[in-house]
Amino acid sequence: RLSLFERLLRRYRNDESVTFMLCRQGRMHHDIALFPNQAFYAGMLTEVPLPHQVAGLPETADSDSGIDRILRSHRMAFIAADAPEDSPSDKVNQIEADMIAVTVKRIHDMEGDNFRPAETVGVIVPYRNQIAAIRSALDGYGIPALRAITIDTVERYQGSQRRYIIYGFTVSKYYQLKFLSDNVFMDSDGSVVDRKLNVAMTRAKEHLLIFGNPRLLVRNHT
Repeated sequence: RLSLFERLLRRYRNDESVTFMLCRQGRMHHDIALFPNQAFYAGMLTEVPLPHQVAGLPETADSDSGIDRILRSHRMAFIAADAPEDSPSDKVNQIEADMIAVTVKRIHDMEGDNFRPAETVGVIVPYRNQIAAIRSALDGYGIPALRAITIDTVERYQGSQRRYIIYGFTVSKYYQLKFLSDNVFMDSDGSVVDRKLNVAMTRAKEHLLIFGNPRLLVRNHT
């Protein structure tokens, strides 16, 4: 269950001759880093800073599209998605899949010639079934660049980064909350660390959008 790295850390955590924490990060914008820094790193992270980490955004954006207004004026946003009334599988949330697909499409339109599938946007979801649902929704737009973006699970996204990260919780049933939090552990200082959420949030450089059902997610107290 525990990796070699974790076992070494547990044994030598307090030995300053072999253990040192990297505290400067050059990926996340300051606004994105705030929550993971406080929740998972005891406030020890600081920005380098690089230009994209301190760049500002307008407080409001004029647009008829709610998605466009969020993308243009927010670094982080939680977007509420209702649970589907009927689904072929609990591992597929078509409402979220469609919302994520249209968001990716709007990012593509906004970025124009600057859109790069391997750099601009990435999507993280917990289930392979949901990956397929989002792929299918994106295919409906008939845009080749959208077929090339990476949609994957948290585990396979570790080490990657994108300017925009979209994280979809997907879950629509209470029992699924346990799967989302199966990598939550108590650190030596007594703090609770949600490894999956930490990895997902810290992949984002400039924008982080999270989709989920708040009425369900609030029932997970870990």
